[in-house]
Amino acid sequence: MIKRFSRAFTLMEINLAISIMALGVLSVISLFAFGYRESAQSNEDVASAAYADAVISQLVMAISQTNLQWSTFKNHKGQTSESGWEAYLESDGRIKRNIDSIAKQEFARWTSQLQPSWPNSWPAGVAGDLKAALVVQHDDESAIVRIGFRAAKTEQTLLSQPLYYTEVRFQGDPEK
Repeated sequence: MIKRFSRAFTLMEINLAISIMALGVLSVISLFAFGYRESAQSNEDVASAAYADAVISQLVMAISQTNLQWSTFKNHKGQTSESGWEAYLESDGRIKRNIDSIAKQEFARWTSQLQPSWPNSWPAGVAGDLKAALVVQHDDESAIVRIGFRAAKTEQTLLSQPLYYTEVRFQGDPEK
């Protein structure tokens, strides 16, 4: 009688190896979804920062012009009906649907002297699909204007996005 020694894997060893490989492959696949989500959020953050820079820089230029008179500056009001971020909220606390139009009205109210336009020239998919919110606050006797800006893809996530903020000091003629 001849004995053969076979050097092969048993069915149990093969099943165990396949299970370990499947677990590893599924773990790697789940990392792709996480990476894609983080990449999309990073792109949105960069686009909103560029959008904020474009809007805020034009506002700073309009507000800090040297030919602006103090009487015009001190009587200039920001948000008319509501104060600050409340202008973007419904009475029940939900975000309004027309936040872009509110931001553009506020921008136009503050830049009426210089006539810059709302920045609309964005490459496709960069900031064209972002919703913007702008708050400009100014007290009557203060020489400082506070500007806040947020941008998001959806209205619902607007207030959870980073706030871009700056202050502008009156640079015009204090005598008039």
